[in-house]
Amino acid sequence: MGRSGAGKTSMRSLIFSNYTANDTRRLGATIDVEHSTVQFMGELNLNIWDCGGQHKYLDNYLGEEKENIFGNVEVLIYVFDLETNNREGEYTLYDECLQGLETFSPDAKVYCLIHKIDKVPDDQREPTVESYRRALAKRSDRFQPGVYGTSIWDHTLYRAWSQIVYTLVPNMAIIKKHLYNFCRLTDATEVVLFERSTFLVVCCSSFGGDDEDAINEKYMSVSQVIKMYRNMCRQNQSAFRSVQVRNKHYTMFIEPFTKSTYIL
Repeated sequence: MGRSGAGKTSMRSLIFSNYTANDTRRLGATIDVEHSTVQFMGELNLNIWDCGGQHKYLDNYLGEEKENIFGNVEVLIYVFDLETNNREGEYTLYDECLQGLETFSPDAKVYCLIHKIDKVPDDQREPTVESYRRALAKRSDRFQPGVYGTSIWDHTLYRAWSQIVYTLVPNMAIIKKHLYNFCRLTDATEVVLFERSTFLVVCCSSFGGDDEDAINEKYMSVSQVIKMYRNMCRQNQSAFRSVQVRNKHYTMFIEPFTKSTYIL
């Protein structure tokens, strides 16, 4: 959900449809609600509703279609456009979306993506996201949204979406336990599990005691690089299977693991 031109369809196409950032320039405006079903981790079906952000559609979502739009929602992803000239108007629409969510899906999780963060100078990015985080915390009451700065031009989009899908994967504690055991048995320093089609990070484990958040951050960049490389292979009609990197500091393998995952 978000205003027209915020970048909702671009990010969905990049993550789930193997678009490159440059490819998204040819996308048109979303008409009404665009439904898509994506298989994730094999048996998990994500029903994604990409809601067009033009005024006539927003009025409809918040009016007669309110129960249809906000009923049975697991996750609401609200995209804030950093290029907007009307930040208060964005907040008002966000408030109205939360009202619908509270009525029809009170147990839903909420994520706010502060999008087009690449337009902000590097030293101002975290303060900018933090200003949104503070403002949204005051407005969100029970939902306690996760807030991330994102851009289609770097790994920040993969970081945010990895955190979102992490909350949707069932039995995550069991997956993490098995991954830790795999890391220990193979004498690996770090092991990372990627979803096969999106190459989003599912979870990771370290046998060296490194901070999990730091590992996650590092491998969000790997997600982006491998996804770009795989797209290049496809464009050149070459099959992507695996990656190996060897040097004096480390040896890294990225290989198919199960029918729905890759492992590093």
